[in-house]
Amino acid sequence: MANSKKQRTFISFEIDPEIREAFSQQLKSEGKTVSGVLKQFVEDYLKSAEKPQDLADVIKRLEEVEKKVGIENTRLVGESVA
Repeated sequence: MANSKKQRTFISFEIDPEIREAFSQQLKSEGKTVSGVLKQFVEDYLKSAEKPQDLADVIKRLEEVEKKVGIENTRLVGESVA
């Protein structure tokens, strides 16, 4: 049978014991684990890092729409003056 276990690596960092305890207690009350929440945080963070490119596309499209609206507005104002 092939080994289906995923490869893992570990991350460690320092945190004040009081904060660690409060975090652990909050997660326990929510039925969550420290590892689970931190893994989800990392995944969400990486996904959000991809969004600025999407946002740039939205801004570009918005600028194009604003330009077209400005042209149409100029045309309509010109017609109402005439």
